[in-house]
Amino acid sequence: MSDSIKKYKILCVDDSKSIHAFLQECLVPVTETIEHAFDGQEAIEKLKLNLHAFDVIILDWEMPVKDGPTTFNELKLMGLKTPVFMLTSKNNPADILQMIEAGVAEYMMKPFTADIVIEKIKSILG
Repeated sequence: MSDSIKKYKILCVDDSKSIHAFLQECLVPVTETIEHAFDGQEAIEKLKLNLHAFDVIILDWEMPVKDGPTTFNELKLMGLKTPVFMLTSKNNPADILQMIEAGVAEYMMKPFTADIVIEKIKSILG
């Protein structure tokens, strides 16, 4: 009747506690584990322990300590192969193009709805 839904391990990197809370709630149908980092440096520290611990990384652009593009570039230099889903309020076409060309799997602007985020994750991960 209905196929089983695959559950993913997700790392959410955003400085907004409300974004973390919303994603925690809305990703329940597709999430086995959701871990949180509140800036890029914290994400890098988590990934140093296991670079392949997650199926997808949701990454904000504007964060203190280390922003999204800097974090993404450092993770690529570390050998990250995990798809990165940029979820940000940056809506300048040049910014979007910069990150797509750098290799992010998906780019979506805030605000967003739960169903769209879930569909994007499913399309990234097949």
